[in-house]
Amino acid sequence: MAKSRLMLRGAAYWRERLHLCLTRERERFTLPYHHHDFVEIHWVAEGSGYHYIGEDRLTVARGDLFIVPVGTPHVYRPASEAPKDELIVYNCLFEANLAMELAAAYPEWPIAMEGLEGNERPYFRFRDTRGEAGALIERMHKEYQAKLPGYEAILHGQFIQLLVMLHRLKLRASGEAEAASPLADVYGYMEDNFGGRMALRKLAALVPVSVSHFQRLFKRETGQAVTGYVQSLRIRKSCELLAGTTLSVAEISRRVGYADTKFFTALFRRKIGVSPREYRRREAVAARPPRSPS
Repeated sequence: MAKSRLMLRGAAYWRERLHLCLTRERERFTLPYHHHDFVEIHWVAEGSGYHYIGEDRLTVARGDLFIVPVGTPHVYRPASEAPKDELIVYNCLFEANLAMELAAAYPEWPIAMEGLEGNERPYFRFRDTRGEAGALIERMHKEYQAKLPGYEAILHGQFIQLLVMLHRLKLRASGEAEAASPLADVYGYMEDNFGGRMALRKLAALVPVSVSHFQRLFKRETGQAVTGYVQSLRIRKSCELLAGTTLSVAEISRRVGYADTKFFTALFRRKIGVSPREYRRREAVAARPPRSPS
């Protein structure tokens, strides 16, 4: 791809007290190959396509995570312009200095900051197999759009959490992670199959241990029985669907694993404090842009 001539500057995105920006983009063929004077974290949320970055052309799909340092040229492209090939990418833009200041305060994870000025590596790529980083980025985007009082403080806290997650992914990818959880594959399986049947025998085989030992191990590590953990996971996924789609409550109930909509509604109310419909209404109100002063 031709050498980048377009420079995107952070000054166009920053707010007075927040040099951090969250966007959700449907990638097209209109944005040219470009570079920028800030750092970006990308999460591929939907679809598949290509990421032209540095000298590479990478096939990407949901769950791909990138750190793109200052000065690295790149652009995303869907596989085609057809609706079936839609490619949705969330972007977290921030000043490199912001991350460096946080790294100075938290020296136990300096690896997450390495190469952000573009002097060492053109990019970092990870797979968000458990969906944790993606879920956090979606929450950050929602917080950024709502702009409720105190949102800057919440975003800074979430940003620190995201950098720690990336640090752990780097350690895992390099084989340096210490004492990885024996339940790592179980958590990943649950994230990928939350709408299906969670048979204890199947989950225990992922460790692998006996069912009774698995139950003790799971309770010790999570503080919850498997049933309670799965219920919380399904309700979290249903919140994402209520806020991000127009699916009916009955359809969402089915997708997260509950054929009985009444049971789902009662469980949702017990976990969240309001009904699914009320939760959707509140999220819609919170997501509306503030009115301009008259």
